[in-house]
Amino acid sequence: MSNDKPTKLLLPKVDVIFKLLFGDKRNKRILIDFLKSVLDLPDDDYEFITIDDTHLKRETIDDKLGIVDVKLTTKSGKIVHIEMQVLEDDDMPERVTYYNSKIFVTQLKSGKDYENINRTITIVIADFELVKNEAHPNKYHHRFMHNDCETGVNFTDILEINTLELQKIPPESDHTPKYDWLKFLKAEREEEFDMLAERSPVIREAVVELRRLSQDEEAQRLHDMREKALWGEHSRLRTAQNKALREVVKNSIGIGLTDEQISQITGMPISEIKTIRTK
Repeated sequence: MSNDKPTKLLLPKVDVIFKLLFGDKRNKRILIDFLKSVLDLPDDDYEFITIDDTHLKRETIDDKLGIVDVKLTTKSGKIVHIEMQVLEDDDMPERVTYYNSKIFVTQLKSGKDYENINRTITIVIADFELVKNEAHPNKYHHRFMHNDCETGVNFTDILEINTLELQKIPPESDHTPKYDWLKFLKAEREEEFDMLAERSPVIREAVVELRRLSQDEEAQRLHDMREKALWGEHSRLRTAQNKALREVVKNSIGIGLTDEQISQITGMPISEIKTIRTK
């Protein structure tokens, strides 16, 4: 009997693994099934897709370099790019809008008439709350276009941004294809992947491919390096936030607020505030 331990599955929400899984030309069936679950496009748009270079072209030497996780072109010429983001990023809406606009504007350089510019669609998958929606706090898929703020009348659909928030997925649902794909991306335990594989033959293919990647030394190395980098960034952000919070407490003490008032403002325990006050 072999003493080898079963391979721990790599996490599909880690961007390097997401790219290996959905951005590989051999896995077009997996990518197309995911896209169909999220986007409102005609089926014949998926009859022929090309997976493109994910580096966004610089127009000048001073331009920011943009890299998306997956970028593709559909049969009718629509350009779709997908971005997976695990760490909370306050600048995410601006960054995604920049990427979307950059891809769109690059098309103008080819000399096309405006009427022939291809539609550009973004899918952002975030493992944190990206969209504040008090009216519908648990809505995990938003679709943004250029609409009139009062009437909702659509000005153009030439640019579209879809946001998918993994943290807002309910524990149980009607198991639509979109719900099951997002559960797959959020999954971390073997039994979760096995359960999802039983619901869809294409997700079963994705689980098989994920198992293959999990046994690949290079994929493991990339996954581990990316996880370390993510945790390092998370630690750096947390340290910066704690430092900023302590400054708020010190300033509040300086203007004469009580420990109870400061605790209500900052959420910091009174015991920690007392420690800062004594110093």
